[in-house]
Amino acid sequence: MSGEFALVLHTHLPHLKGHGVWPVGEEWLFQAWAGSWLPVTRMLERLADDGHRDVLTLGVTPLAAHQVRDPRLARDLGTWLGGQMWRSEEQRWHTDMGPEVVELATFYWRHFADLLAYHQDVEARGGLTAVWADLAARGVVQLLGGPATHPYLPLVADPTLIDAQLASGLGDHAGWAPAPSRGLWVPEMGYRPRGPVGDPTAAPVRVDRYGTPTLPPRGPALPGLEEHYAAHGIDHVLIDTATLWAGEGRPGRDWTANEVLASGEYADLPALHEGVLIGDGEVAAFARDLNVGCHVWSAAAGYPADVWYRDYFAHGTFGTHPSWRVTDRSLPPDAKQPYVPAAAAERVEAHAQHFHGELRRTLADRPGGVVVCAYDTELFGHWWFEGPAWLEAVLRRVATDPELRTTTLASRRERHPPTRRLRLPESSWGHAKSHASWVADTTRPMWQAIDEAIATARAALAGGRGRPEAREQVARELALLMTSDWPYMVLRGNAAGYAEERVRGHADALANLCRLIEEGRDDVPEVTRLAAVDDAPRDVSAFLAALDPSTAPAAAG
Repeated sequence: MSGEFALVLHTHLPHLKGHGVWPVGEEWLFQAWAGSWLPVTRMLERLADDGHRDVLTLGVTPLAAHQVRDPRLARDLGTWLGGQMWRSEEQRWHTDMGPEVVELATFYWRHFADLLAYHQDVEARGGLTAVWADLAARGVVQLLGGPATHPYLPLVADPTLIDAQLASGLGDHAGWAPAPSRGLWVPEMGYRPRGPVGDPTAAPVRVDRYGTPTLPPRGPALPGLEEHYAAHGIDHVLIDTATLWAGEGRPGRDWTANEVLASGEYADLPALHEGVLIGDGEVAAFARDLNVGCHVWSAAAGYPADVWYRDYFAHGTFGTHPSWRVTDRSLPPDAKQPYVPAAAAERVEAHAQHFHGELRRTLADRPGGVVVCAYDTELFGHWWFEGPAWLEAVLRRVATDPELRTTTLASRRERHPPTRRLRLPESSWGHAKSHASWVADTTRPMWQAIDEAIATARAALAGGRGRPEAREQVARELALLMTSDWPYMVLRGNAAGYAEERVRGHADALANLCRLIEEGRDDVPEVTRLAAVDDAPRDVSAFLAALDPSTAPAAAG
C-alpha cells in the first residue's frame, strides 16, 4: 500500500442563536447547517451503509453541537428550508432573467425538498449530534472535540482559563459523543510553546511587511499548549505545514503569496507525511498538506473556481436562488452565465479523478505515508455548492484503490505512532501563519475588553458572591467574549460591524451582571433574559473555578 488519506473536517460557527437573523446571525447558521452539515452527514451515512469505515475525522466544536441540539433552532431550520422551496416557486416568475434561470426553479425546489425531508428524518432520530455519534460508534468517523467557545489559545495569558475552556468543551463533547475526544482541532490551528505570552492589548514591538505583529510579552513563562492538551487526555492535534517548516529550522519564506511548496522543498519535509511529537511530550501533531489541499482551498486555482461551478457571489435578485456559474472570475455577477447542474456534475467527476491522482503521486515516493487535508465543513456545500458530491466521489475512489486507504487521525496515530520530535514555534493557519488574522490596531479594543472582563468578573465573584444563576451567566458572557471569530471577522471577514457589536454586547452584559452582583440586586429578570439568549456553554463550573478559586472543588488528596 502506498499510503493513507486523512481527511479532517472542522464543523464550527460562533454562537449565533438570538443574535440577529440576516445577513449575519441565524441566517448564517441555517445556510451552513442546510448547505453543508446536512449534505456532508447524508454523504457519510451513504458510505456507512455501503460498508465504508475509518472514512474521515469530523471535528465538531461545542458551539456548533450546542446550536444543532437546540429544539427551537431545529424547528426554525425546517421553516427556513420551506422558505427556500417557496423562493424556488418565486423563481419561476423571473422570466426577465432568461429561460435557463427559470428552469432552475425545479432543480432548486427538489434540492431543498430533499434537504427538508432529510432534516426531518435526522431530527426524528435525535438530531445531528445523535447521527454523528452513531457514525462514530460504527467506526465510520472519528469525532474531535474542542475548547468551549473556540478561543485563540496562543494569546490566552491565564492558564486556568485555557484549562477551563478545554474542560468545559471536552466535557460537552463527552456528553453526546460515544467516547471522550482523543484529538483536537485547535482553534485556528494556533500553537504556542512553553514561554511568555504575547500581549495583544499593547502596541506591537514591530509589524513586518506581511502584517505579523511581534507582541511584547506579559506575565511569567507558561507551559506550552501541548501540556494543557495532555492534561485533558488529548494525544493528537492539527497544525499547519508552515509550523513544521519553522520547527525544522528552515529559513523564512512568504506564506501569504503562495503557500504551495516547490517540489524540492516538499520532498525534503518528511514530517509532513508522518506526524511528529511536540517537544518532550506525547501529543502528536499532524500537519495539513498545503500542496495537496490547495487544489480545494486556492481561491484562484482551486476546484471551486472552475468556470462550470455555481458562483457563490452571484446571488441575482430578490426571489431567486444563486443561479449563475463562475464563468470568468474577472466578470461582475450580472455578467455571469446561467448555472448548468449537469455540466457541474461532470466537473465534479473530473476533479475527483484529478485529486485522486494527486494523492497517488504524492504518496508514491513515501510508502506508508499519510496525506492530511483539513478543511472547514462549511466549505463543502455552503461555499462550494458541489463540494459534498466531490467529497463523496473522492472518498469512493480512494476506497477502491488498492494502493490507498482512508484513515482517521486516531487510527493513524494508533497504527503508526510518531517517533520524531520537534519543538514547534508560535503559529497559526491564518495570514502569514502568525497572529496577523487576529491582532492589529483595529482589534486591540477587543483584546482589551477581554482583559477588562476577566478583572471585573474576578472582583465581582470573589468569595462566592452572587446568586448561582447570575454567576453562571457572568462566566458564559466571558467565554463567548473569548471567541476567536470576532477579531478574525474584523480583519479577514466581511462582517466587522457584527463582530464588534457582539464583543460590545457580551462585555456590556458581563459588566452589568457584575454590577448587579456587587449591589446585591442580581435577582432581576435581566439575568433570566441574558441566560435565554446566551445559553452556551451549559456547564461553566470550570470557568467559575478559574474566576473564583475560593469556590473550586478541593483537589483529591
